[in-house]
Amino acid sequence: MSNHDYPGDISAISESMDNHDDAVQYSSHKQVDDWEANKGYYDDDANYNHGRPASAHPDDQEEGDEGDRGVDSLCADLSCLCLPTCARRPADVCTRSGGWMLANADQFISSIIVAITLIPESISYALIAGLPPSAALQSSWIANIVTSVVGGRPGMITSASGLAGLLLWRLVNTATVVDQPGIMFVPYVVIFAGVLQCLAAFLGFGRLVSAFPAPVVVGMVNAMALLLIALQCRYAKEFPLTQEEVDNGWAVEGTAPAAEVSWNVALFAYFGEGYEWISPGLDLGIYAAEVAAAFVISMYLPKLTTFLPATLVSVLVIVAVEFGLARQFGVETPLIGDYGGAQVVTPWSTIFSSEYTLPSLASWESWKLILGYGSALFATQFSETAISLNVVDRLDESQGPGFLVLIGQGLANVVSAIFGGMGGSGVVSMSVLADRTFGTTCLSTFLTGLVLFVFVTWGYPVINYIPLSAVSGISIAMVCSFIQWRSMVATFTTCLPNSKRDQLPPQYNIARLDVLVMLLVTAACLIVDIATLGMFVLGVVIFAYTAARARFARGEEEAQEDEEVVEADNEQFGDEERQGFPVEHERYEDVTMRDNNDRQDCQVMQLAEEQIFPVQ
Repeated sequence: MSNHDYPGDISAISESMDNHDDAVQYSSHKQVDDWEANKGYYDDDANYNHGRPASAHPDDQEEGDEGDRGVDSLCADLSCLCLPTCARRPADVCTRSGGWMLANADQFISSIIVAITLIPESISYALIAGLPPSAALQSSWIANIVTSVVGGRPGMITSASGLAGLLLWRLVNTATVVDQPGIMFVPYVVIFAGVLQCLAAFLGFGRLVSAFPAPVVVGMVNAMALLLIALQCRYAKEFPLTQEEVDNGWAVEGTAPAAEVSWNVALFAYFGEGYEWISPGLDLGIYAAEVAAAFVISMYLPKLTTFLPATLVSVLVIVAVEFGLARQFGVETPLIGDYGGAQVVTPWSTIFSSEYTLPSLASWESWKLILGYGSALFATQFSETAISLNVVDRLDESQGPGFLVLIGQGLANVVSAIFGGMGGSGVVSMSVLADRTFGTTCLSTFLTGLVLFVFVTWGYPVINYIPLSAVSGISIAMVCSFIQWRSMVATFTTCLPNSKRDQLPPQYNIARLDVLVMLLVTAACLIVDIATLGMFVLGVVIFAYTAARARFARGEEEAQEDEEVVEADNEQFGDEERQGFPVEHERYEDVTMRDNNDRQDCQVMQLAEEQIFPVQ
């Protein structure tokens, strides 16, 4: 394997695309789809070793084990005191615990980096939804703990989502007809979406979430990458809420009439349209320089050494530059504390407390809001989780449990809604960051939620001093690692004539229809705030069509095999007849014997009927 620390694409290549000896062969997701099986769309040189030491993925060293590595659970990660035997003496407990912590040092470091990066991103998604920052922070730490305990996908990070936030923004800004602000319906909507996810798991939707159509995956990944870049601009703008609004955000009432359908452009919402940039211009220039420094460190330090985690080094360096140089000359760039802060005042407060005034469920008008927005939120979260799961599967070279992922996401939504959260789904950017920092186990996901809980309850005085420029630089580096560069090149090759396209490598010769679907998905996610609803429907239709085509193809193959067997038997019987063999072949003897047995059975039945129903 070659050590590409930030490869261009997310990689799940078929054998026809791997033209380099050092490329990693990934297992197929059993989709009968020319995009992924024959044409391909991922980089053939994208090796997701990420500069890991040889011990980071020991299974990779075994022959014939590629793509078949099992997905561990949290219990397996925490079994150091029980396996191979139970530790009974204090010395054994200390020895095993110390060895376990040393062996999982990468998981601890990964959880810290992901938790730090997750704080401002979650706050941004809460602002997009029109909710207090605590709603997103609560959802993020609860979702990661619940999904890891239930048995979700190792290495996949779950948190509040921007696309789901765009949908909740419509609900929050709705003046309902039941004399309750739309924001008070958010807990009910999130709970209903969680219940739908659990039901979807039992209805077999786990197969769909594990094998989402490839053109939809690529289109949404590209869109999420561009939206994440636009999100970084929010960090360099003035924070729009006062401290009172941050602490009492659930008291905000909706203003838009319920019948009005407004259109919120997703790209502008992520960009923070209407917010003022930080001033003066020198602060903005120093902020951009710090972002560039964090980006360079995160990108290129792993090429020099893998001993030091690049993302952690970038945070420490930017903190030193900010407080050791910039602020000494009167230049101040935004910190996490300036962006709402990492504190959750009452993390154990539930929606049944006096802070919330939940609407009555006795009205049909209330149920119409809950059913409508809950179903839309389910489709949005399902699509984002499916994209994240497909990305993590290819990063980690193993198949995630789609059933458990949906169950974990559903339960996480229910629990987070009870504690005032806005729900969550799989997040591509944070999952890539976790993989980049070697956090590829359920333990890493669990620790991310646990560390984030510690940050928002007790550790926020320290976390609030981390510059947003460091977080932004790391996030942009993550974007460069999972955006589909090769698919963009393939877009231009579709304009070439077929004679020229046939001369291109397979990864650039992608079906024009697949490229069209990819571009439409990307454009829709960037422009339309509820585009993920269409992506969910499109994914279901393509998956159903692919499954039906595969079943029909298998039926034709079986029928053809039967015909070949019959023809072979006839030829063999004809040869035997020509060679003078008796016509009574063994199989004809078997048929004759079965006929005699049937006649004997009929005679016995006739005698029994005559005894029971004597003939007059």
